[in-house]
Amino acid sequence: MTAAARETAFREPLYPTRFSPLQLRPRTLLDLAVNGLARWLAEHLTPFPHLVHKHRTAIVVRTLRLDCTTPDLRFADTPWLDVRARLATTGSGEWLVLSLAYEAGGRTAARARLVLRVLAVAEPETLSAEPGALPPDLLAGFTEAERLPPDALRELARTRQPFGLGTELLAPQEWETTLSRSQCEVADQWSFIEMIELATTARERLSTTTGPALPAAHAPVRSLAAFFQRPMFVFDTCRTVTRAHHAPRGGRTVFRHDIGHAAPPRTAAAGLRVWELLDAA
Repeated sequence: MTAAARETAFREPLYPTRFSPLQLRPRTLLDLAVNGLARWLAEHLTPFPHLVHKHRTAIVVRTLRLDCTTPDLRFADTPWLDVRARLATTGSGEWLVLSLAYEAGGRTAARARLVLRVLAVAEPETLSAEPGALPPDLLAGFTEAERLPPDALRELARTRQPFGLGTELLAPQEWETTLSRSQCEVADQWSFIEMIELATTARERLSTTTGPALPAAHAPVRSLAAFFQRPMFVFDTCRTVTRAHHAPRGGRTVFRHDIGHAAPPRTAAAGLRVWELLDAA
C-alpha cells in the first residue's frame, strides 16, 4: 500500500494585529505558511535549524500564490484559524512545493502555494549558499505520494503573467527604501514576507498621491502572486515601481510591483515581481 501524503495541522489564536479593517492580512497568512513549513519539517523530516546547520541545506521561495475567499475573514468572525500544510518534492530533491489551507468558522478562508528552491549551504557562519538538492537521507524521507510528477514543477514555477491586464490607470509610481534587518532573515537576505509587505505598502501609498481617484488602492486583496529572482541584502537600497491596470473582467484592479536595486542601471530587471488582484475597479 502506498503511503499517503502527510499533513501538518495546527490552530492559531487570532488577535488585532493580524487583521486590517478589511481582512486577514496577507503577511499574516505568509508568516503562518513558514510556521506550517517549520512544523512539517520538524514532524516529518528534521527541524529547520538541523536542516541548515547539520545537513547544510537551506530553502528559499521562488514563487508564491495566495488566494483569499469571499466573504473576507474579519477580526470579529472567529477566535481561531486552523492551518493545514503539506510538502512535496521533485524527484531530484532540488525543488519543494508547500501547499496550505487556512480555515475558520467551518469554511476555507484562504489557500497558498509556495514553490521553494533547495540550496546547499557553502559557509555555515554567513549561511552563503548555492543551488543544491536535498541530501539523499532527507529525500528518502518523503513518501511516494509526496513526490511530484516530472512535469508538475514546470507548470507550478512558470513566471507568466498571473492576471490579465487591461487599461493602465496611472503613470508608474516609484519609491525607494533601504532594507533594514527587520526586513531580512537570519542570513541578512531579504525576507520574502517583508518584501510582499513592501509591495502592499507601495500600493497603499498610492492613496496619498491619487486620493479617491483609485479606490482599489485600499480594497481587499483577492489574490497575490510573486516571483523571486535575485535576492537583496541588508542595507541595500531598493526601488519599487508600481503600476495599476483594470482587470479585463470582474470589475477588479491589478497592481504590479517591480522591486530591485535602486543603483543604476535603472533598466535592470527586477529581483522581485509582485502582482495583486483587488476587488475594486
